[in-house]
Amino acid sequence: MNWERLGKEFQLIGQIAQKAGSLKPADKRVQIVQAIGDDTAILQLNSPAQLLWTADMLIEGIHFRLDLCDAYRLGWKALAVNLSDIAAMGGTPVGALLSVAMPEERTGDWWDQFMEGFLDCAKTYQTPLLGGDTNRSGQITLDVSVLGLAPSLGATQRNQAQPGDFLFVTGALGGSRAGLQRLLAHGFEQANAQDPEAVETHLKPLPRLEEGHIAAQSGVSAMMDISDGLAGDLPKLCAASGLGAVVKTDQIPIHPAVDRWLDAEQERARFALEGGEDYELLIAVSPEQADSFSSRLKAVPITKIGYFTEEPEIWLEEPDSRRLPLQGGWDHFGG
Repeated sequence: MNWERLGKEFQLIGQIAQKAGSLKPADKRVQIVQAIGDDTAILQLNSPAQLLWTADMLIEGIHFRLDLCDAYRLGWKALAVNLSDIAAMGGTPVGALLSVAMPEERTGDWWDQFMEGFLDCAKTYQTPLLGGDTNRSGQITLDVSVLGLAPSLGATQRNQAQPGDFLFVTGALGGSRAGLQRLLAHGFEQANAQDPEAVETHLKPLPRLEEGHIAAQSGVSAMMDISDGLAGDLPKLCAASGLGAVVKTDQIPIHPAVDRWLDAEQERARFALEGGEDYELLIAVSPEQADSFSSRLKAVPITKIGYFTEEPEIWLEEPDSRRLPLQGGWDHFGG
């Protein structure tokens, strides 16, 4: 298609189409017939499968500040947070739609760097960009939607945890919050110089697609990703399954960036479990499957932090066996 004959918006779309290239989905159960360039993308399913579909919106001033992030990592994150949802279902991504509203002055270098980050994430996780929309606006709004396929056993949902199931978490918690606190306190340049790992953890999350797929294929009971903090997301998993849980505070895997940020007297575990945007996976696993499941995950650490109970309460259990109710977590409408 000769995009140069069209207006500025379509020239921008043409640049995106050229940069997006011909990336194909990793899952051979689907093929792309048409990506960017028509009224819709066209996908061909080669075998029956459950479809997964998710969307996330990032709004300037609410979810990000331009003085606290670079365009490249914002582009990466815009896609990665959606891929984390696919990971939480045990699925594989098929393709993404990207819709952007932004001021005209952002259509130059800033936009090029944003798309570089977005497409690097797309290539890393084999997620073709299939289309989207662009509009002019006084501030930046990013709306990304990702289509995926569930594994052959079906998607792993939140509502199937059982009493007595062990509660596992991938990776470590609190690193994203530590990075955000540094950014808010010192600004992007200084925070990045002080603790680049913490800033990277906050601005460039790594969706646990491989781990989610292994978990689903292993037949775990339930799973979800941690976007609003363990303290905010575990209650959602428990509510969906009609259960409670006990979390052992001394078992929570804490990101090294937390210790570099907090004073020695501050509560590390509380800081870590209340922090948002870790994008790790919470996984419910039966005791009979726990050893074989955890042995299959080699690239990313996985930690047993508690168990599910028939009673609906959720408790934090201290090493001396004292229990406190779980509170906290991010609320999009309550802060």
